[in-house]
Amino acid sequence: MKKDRMNGKIMMFSSVHSYNDSRVFHKEAVSLAKAGYQVELHALADFEQKEEKGVRIVGLPRPKNKLTRLLGGWRLFRRALGSGADRFHFHDPELLPWGVLLRWITRRPVIYDAHEDLPKQIYTKPWIPTPLKGVLSRLANLMEKGMARRLSAVVTATEPIANHFASCRRVEVIKNYPLPFPPVSPKREEDSVHRILYVGGVSYLRGYREMLKMMEYLPPELNAELHLIGPLQHIDEEDRQVEALREKGIHLHGSIPFEEVQKWLSVGKVGLVCLHPVENYRESLPIKMFEYMAAGLPVVATDFPLWREIVEGSGAGVTVDPLSPQAIAREVTRILREDTVRQRMGEKGKAAHRDIYNWQVEEKKLIQLYQQF
Repeated sequence: MKKDRMNGKIMMFSSVHSYNDSRVFHKEAVSLAKAGYQVELHALADFEQKEEKGVRIVGLPRPKNKLTRLLGGWRLFRRALGSGADRFHFHDPELLPWGVLLRWITRRPVIYDAHEDLPKQIYTKPWIPTPLKGVLSRLANLMEKGMARRLSAVVTATEPIANHFASCRRVEVIKNYPLPFPPVSPKREEDSVHRILYVGGVSYLRGYREMLKMMEYLPPELNAELHLIGPLQHIDEEDRQVEALREKGIHLHGSIPFEEVQKWLSVGKVGLVCLHPVENYRESLPIKMFEYMAAGLPVVATDFPLWREIVEGSGAGVTVDPLSPQAIAREVTRILREDTVRQRMGEKGKAAHRDIYNWQVEEKKLIQLYQQF
């Protein structure tokens, strides 16, 4: 790695994501730093600044409400103007106006990273009145595309998202595939505890109620535990009773560091990604699904055509009706009881990750994009 950073300085920033976000930091920022760029990441953190993995991280205070979150955009814009960066890369649609202004003032490359399908995402927001969702979705679509056209490039996580930005100057699909996974100890199979994992935001539309209900249909002799790892977003208060849940073998971990997530993946037996059948999820590529595969965990996923092609097509797991706790429990039970099935799915998942669904391929596309500016 070049220590003099001859490739120039990049300021990457987000008003929504934590500094240690898997895509933002561990993949994109670290990959660009390894490629010889001087990378400075401004994102949510409880510290002022530090350096990690060759990236200088500058903390942004976590917003206390929606007003302070909006003020975070202004703060990041001012930091960008004084950063001396050659290129800018931001990750949130709410920062689009600041990105356009930054491009106009500095005349330097500005890249927008679209993680989600914003117009479809609006339909999943419980705080938006249903009659307004259609109007707001169309308005968001027009505004997002209109501002993105004024930027240097748009990076998207999937092809369907990229299709929204067909009129933009440059669009690059950089999928959110996982990093190489540390070797898993063979002791996992000898462990008598059958840990069922879910990694990601815990909410109603991501199937947390069905996962909790699933536990009631698992045979007691399986000695199964359910571990929900990720931020608790839309959870009923009665489902937050930690002690009551533990009696049922259910553990709410909340947000934990990236390295700890990998440790849990190394001791799990099955990975769940049973998101509800809403439009925003149908053509998404959830990182958790590929992380399970990379870790050698059999996957039980929602029966979307795209996910069925990935999971069942590779032999890494099965797809089910996500609204049926009984159906989820039935497949989980079969996988946990049949050692050869579980081991075969795990090996096929690791092979698919190694050959197709890995970050190294996407990393090359990211670096090639930056070499254009």
